[in-house]
Amino acid sequence: MQQKAPTEQAFYRPADACRYLGVGRTKLHDLAETDPNFPRKIRISPRCVGWTRQQLDSWLESKVREVSA
Repeated sequence: MQQKAPTEQAFYRPADACRYLGVGRTKLHDLAETDPNFPRKIRISPRCVGWTRQQLDSWLESKVREVSA
């Protein structure tokens, strides 16, 4: 029996976003509060927030362009 390939994660809760970006929780919070280009959190419920992979990828690409310019 073949195993299915893991599906790409679409929604990143804070801990997942930290792992994806390679930063700690404090840095993630700092980025969300002080970097005007960092994507806004999506609030699913009062205690569930996060970002889409597309939001995080777009932000990362903008950082790469800053360095390359």
